Amino acid sequence: MTRCFLAFELTEASRDYLRERVEPFHQELRASGWPVRLVPPENWHLTLLFFNDLSAEEREAVWAPAARLAEAGTWRDLRFDWNGLAVWPTPRRPSLVCVEAAPYAPAQDWPVLHWLDEEPFAKADTRHMLPYVPHITVMRFDRKRRRPVAREWEAMSSELPGFDPAAIRVDRLAFFLSTVSPRQPVYPRERSTPL
Repeated sequence: MTRCFLAFELTEASRDYLRERVEPFHQELRASGWPVRLVPPENWHLTLLFFNDLSAEEREAVWAPAARLAEAGTWRDLRFDWNGLAVWPTPRRPSLVCVEAAPYAPAQDWPVLHWLDEEPFAKADTRHMLPYVPHITVMRFDRKRRRPVAREWEAMSSELPGFDPAAIRVDRLAFFLSTVSPRQPVYPRERSTPL
């Protein structure tokens, strides 16, 4: 069984745009003693549905209808209301730093939501799907050195890099295997299709 996820991929221009703003900020945080590591920009994406364990047959059963939705234009021209950087799940219990958007109400009408009671979609982790909160994980905290950062984060709020919401776009739906390791630092893409 394989950990895997459906995700929206960023355009190359969006990835470059974020890299220019996130990498210097990451260096500043590291210099200030924050125990964070940069997620490789090649791994930046917007997760749609995450699955802890799916067989090859179940992955195909998830991908086929999702790909049909993408090809039919369900997610064409997605626009999210990007707020900027946030510490998730909270600055008191930090796990990651992400580019966060406001909850996306139109996701409630996506056909994939109607499949969540059916196998294998019922195996999905829906914590960030209901409601759908778009976010792009750009840094992760060191699990062994994680620390509360609420006061520090609040103090630097005026120094956070700004983002033009229109500059962050997606252009593909992909199915990734969640098998990142030191040898394989980038999520292997099993399948993808344009939006």
